[in-house]
Amino acid sequence: MSNGKRAEANEAVDPANERWRGLPWKRLEQQVASMQQRIAQACRKGDREAVHRLQQQVLESEAARLLAVRRVTRESEGKDTAGVDGVKSLTPAQRLTMAVAIHPENWNRQPCQPVRRVWLPKAGTLERRPLGILPMLDRCKQALVKLALEPEWEVRFEPHSYGFRPKLGTRDAIAAIVQAIARQPAYVFDADIEQAFDQVDQAILLEKLHTFPVVREAIRRWLKAGVLDGDTYLPSPRGIVQGGVLSPLLLNIALHGMEAAARDGNARDAPLLVRYGDDFVILHADLQVLQQAARRVRAWLATLGLRLNPRKTRVLHTLLPFQGQAGFDFLSFALRQYPVAPRRGKAAGDPVTGYALASPNVASGFQTVITPSEEASTRHLAVITQRLRQLQTASQAQLIRDLNPLIGGWSAYYSGLVEPAVLGRYDEQLEQQLFQWASLRHPGKAREWLRERYWYRLGARGWIFATAEGAELRRYRQTKTRKE
Repeated sequence: MSNGKRAEANEAVDPANERWRGLPWKRLEQQVASMQQRIAQACRKGDREAVHRLQQQVLESEAARLLAVRRVTRESEGKDTAGVDGVKSLTPAQRLTMAVAIHPENWNRQPCQPVRRVWLPKAGTLERRPLGILPMLDRCKQALVKLALEPEWEVRFEPHSYGFRPKLGTRDAIAAIVQAIARQPAYVFDADIEQAFDQVDQAILLEKLHTFPVVREAIRRWLKAGVLDGDTYLPSPRGIVQGGVLSPLLLNIALHGMEAAARDGNARDAPLLVRYGDDFVILHADLQVLQQAARRVRAWLATLGLRLNPRKTRVLHTLLPFQGQAGFDFLSFALRQYPVAPRRGKAAGDPVTGYALASPNVASGFQTVITPSEEASTRHLAVITQRLRQLQTASQAQLIRDLNPLIGGWSAYYSGLVEPAVLGRYDEQLEQQLFQWASLRHPGKAREWLRERYWYRLGARGWIFATAEGAELRRYRQTKTRKE
């Protein structure tokens, strides 16, 4: 029996399991949401004293403490990964005890342990990125602090910061860019902050937090806790450990103000800075204005101890070839504008790919195309190819079960922003790979024989890779299936 199944079996006979499951979770969520709304309202009014008082109430609230523990021990992807404390997979009784332990009155008696570092491969590269695994107690405390701090900062954050925020994401960032270039093509300063998490100045971050002593001291201790990499202890005089529950919020707080630096008080015709975590672009139709904004942002980042990655920073143009390229990539999307005849009429096709064009502005003589970036496409198709090789001897049903989450996740990420015809090209490529998969299983069989064996014709939907039992392979153009 696996550790996960063994833990589930133990929970089934644990009386505390019923107490944990019997908690009124919806009511607890409503209580915390109400307190968070009051924090946001006080922040909008500029009443900092009320903000801090309400945040203290959240930290002491049993509802918030229970929710924080649940999010770490039941909902987090890393719930079964241990830090230096060796603690993982808490039982219901241990979760209830943890909710008591993270009350702020106990914090001064709880020593702050270092973070355990693990190295994860970066997709599509030979590089690895560090990830910090906090002790379970600190994870739960950070989740609690996040419940208190996030409502305040959601009011304060600049309008075009989209990463690591509730109800915002990559689609919102891309939509803001598309709206900005809908009327006029623009130059683009495409940049990446080098080692933003690792290099940010902790003292500046704590000053920007401007929070009350209990929270400030807890965050300071987490920042200074150090890292255990194997058997080697490394102090942490700079930076925010990646992997902490609170880390993304802290990075956003550190980078708060970047949009203002780009604008420099210019309300009219100001450059637009769109940021997602430590990736950002600045857009403006005037190259000189854009370059001035970029210099201001570089100087502003330097005050935080940060600098731009020279390998991932360049100036491009959405329409015209500039420095060897037209258009740019951001968040695995490729955005490019194409010239069209300045007249009203039917939208033209992409002169390179033949795809339909999005966001037409025919009267102005250009249109915007959004596609998956070449790098993202290559990486995704490589994963599909590898999975097909691994499943060469598997049943068709197993193949469908394994591929559907990959196809569905990819489609969901791009759908609504990328034309269905563009996503349909991935269906065509995958079909060729599936025929190759089938032909290797049945050497010498004709293509029509393979189609009759592994595909079904479903009315207007055409030929679908499916089993007789009704399991269907998802399509990139649409993700609904009869049975997965």
